[in-house]
Amino acid sequence: MAKKLSVVQQKQQANVLKSLEAVEQAAAVLYADFVGCWFSMEFENFPGSLLVRCQFNSEAALAAALEQKLDLYFQKQIHKQLFKCGILVKDIKRHVVLTTLSPED
Repeated sequence: MAKKLSVVQQKQQANVLKSLEAVEQAAAVLYADFVGCWFSMEFENFPGSLLVRCQFNSEAALAAALEQKLDLYFQKQIHKQLFKCGILVKDIKRHVVLTTLSPED
């Protein structure tokens, strides 16, 4: 059974969700093959443990995204949105990954 989140942990999770929703909305308009963002983190080691995955619908779309350097776009946008919510992530490159995997995979 999962441990209940503290008020601080709930706020952290809500801020990450809010940040990713803003990035998703902007990216969905620009990139038709973009599916969405999802994340995992350990609350005891936040924000160092935050890992955001930006999902694309196919390997070809992922390859095209990497060729267009969309990983840099997503890193910048996610970093900016997290900072707006008061979350400072050092070395955002380690925390954002482009993938074709879904959260269920």
